[in-house]
Amino acid sequence: MRARSRHALAIAVLFATACSPVRASVPASPPRGAVRITPAESADCMRPTRRFTSDELPPPDAIDDAQAAELASVPPPVRRTIRALALEQRLASLLRAHRDDPSGRSVDLVAARLQVVMRISSVEIELDSLLFEADCTGDQMEAALRELDRLERRQVLALTIASIAVGAATGIAAGVLDARGNAPGAAIGGIGIGGGLATAGLGIGALMPRRGRVSFPHARNLFVPIADGDDPQQLYPPAVFRLLAAPRDADAPTPREELLAQWNEIIDEAIPERDRPLAREVLFGTGGLYDARLLDVRERMYDVLESQLNALDRDIEQLYGYFAIVLGDQDGPAAPG
Repeated sequence: MRARSRHALAIAVLFATACSPVRASVPASPPRGAVRITPAESADCMRPTRRFTSDELPPPDAIDDAQAAELASVPPPVRRTIRALALEQRLASLLRAHRDDPSGRSVDLVAARLQVVMRISSVEIELDSLLFEADCTGDQMEAALRELDRLERRQVLALTIASIAVGAATGIAAGVLDARGNAPGAAIGGIGIGGGLATAGLGIGALMPRRGRVSFPHARNLFVPIADGDDPQQLYPPAVFRLLAAPRDADAPTPREELLAQWNEIIDEAIPERDRPLAREVLFGTGGLYDARLLDVRERMYDVLESQLNALDRDIEQLYGYFAIVLGDQDGPAAPG
């Protein structure tokens, strides 16, 4: 009997751990008890991606030898940002005009300065908007994880209370029958065995983790352009995507390559090898059913993405600093501190 019970328990535990709730598609009707992140909630986080022809960022400049000579003194990190923002031609012309008129009082020079500043400010605003989207989406996933934890704790509490109540009830019932003295021993024993089994079952249920699920559609998936190396839908501002694809040093990986390596490390650490193909299909797809472990993986991947975007924000701030030094009261270009 004991061997049979242990066998049944082992089968139950194996079944509970092997049947993953993860699915690579979002069901039309989410499972009962699933936490939902709805498209309407996700839309509240999305930055606008509609573009008008007059506002589109041009492709990187093709510069001639004279312009290249003007930019020769620009530090490589700043030059990388200038190229991504398609500002090489304008900045070369601005540096030449500033050298010809150090006072900076000509109308053409003031207008050129204004155009450069407006371009940098526009990209900075777009990057801040993208950072908000990533942070807001991360907050939604954290809220869903907290809700899963709350539901699991509530289930454990309910099963624990039920186990105590069943144990107490069967104990009282067996005691009452025994006190009367006219109940057969088999009946008392049956009540005790039944109560013990019920208590054990409820206790096991309290110990086993709840198979929480999160229904999370994400047709707009910021992971896809990074994985594909292409962004036809412009989920990222063009200048930002260029910066992600440009190495900071000649022999260094690009921020995009660093992102992919960090994401792979997170997935490999958290997800068993047999489950990784399905996990990647969900993470880099249009949505699906997540369990707590996979949703935590996605949230951590968003943290890494935010870190890289914050680094790009510092690159733009560095460009501002260099621009102010070169076109301010200094005698010549100086590397940013």
